[in-house]
Amino acid sequence: MRKISNYIVVLVSFTVFFNVNIWAQNEEESEDKMTLFQGIKIEVDVFSAVMSAINRETYSFEGNVQLNLREKYFPIVELGFAGANKTSINDYNFKTDGFFVRMGMDYNLLKPNVPDTRIHRYFFIGGRYGFSPFSYDITNVVIDNGYWGGSEVRNFYGVTTTKHWLEVVAGLRVEVLRNIYMGWNVRLKMQLGSEKYGEISPWFIPGIGIQSVGNWGFGYTIGYKF
Repeated sequence: MRKISNYIVVLVSFTVFFNVNIWAQNEEESEDKMTLFQGIKIEVDVFSAVMSAINRETYSFEGNVQLNLREKYFPIVELGFAGANKTSINDYNFKTDGFFVRMGMDYNLLKPNVPDTRIHRYFFIGGRYGFSPFSYDITNVVIDNGYWGGSEVRNFYGVTTTKHWLEVVAGLRVEVLRNIYMGWNVRLKMQLGSEKYGEISPWFIPGIGIQSVGNWGFGYTIGYKF
């Protein structure tokens, strides 16, 4: 009786193992048959648009275009326009606006979606290189004279600069309706280089935001896959 039980256990185990191997092999074959180009997706960031409507000092609007390569690799270009109009507690004013560009790639950490997958989803991590050429005004700046005493008001108009930065991005995308995707992303932005000698540092940088050593960003997008 014990030998028969052992035989049944071995037979069932072999059957399960065989079926799992066949399923895994079929999945791998489906991925191998997948063509390189799996579509192109256009997205807009609705979170930045909502925050721009709420915040009276800064605004930002952006979108992106990305390629889908084997449901695994996603080269991407992000374009946007941002600006700020801020008056400080010392009554000096900072004003700017300009375009920004980010370029990079995302990598899908989940198993690639084969054509018959019911719900397509992606959990990705990626990197970006960004830059923004822009100009800004800083007005009503009070400069104290520590030697002679007194102070004077200075205005700086049309200060031009170009800022560069790197980003680490992570996020999720889910197909909510056929070819319509929604999802979120978080990103850490790290500015490259340092201020030029004598340059007045901008309070706000299009594409980065309020300037600091490191900036965190959040986005919520809706897009369509062609």
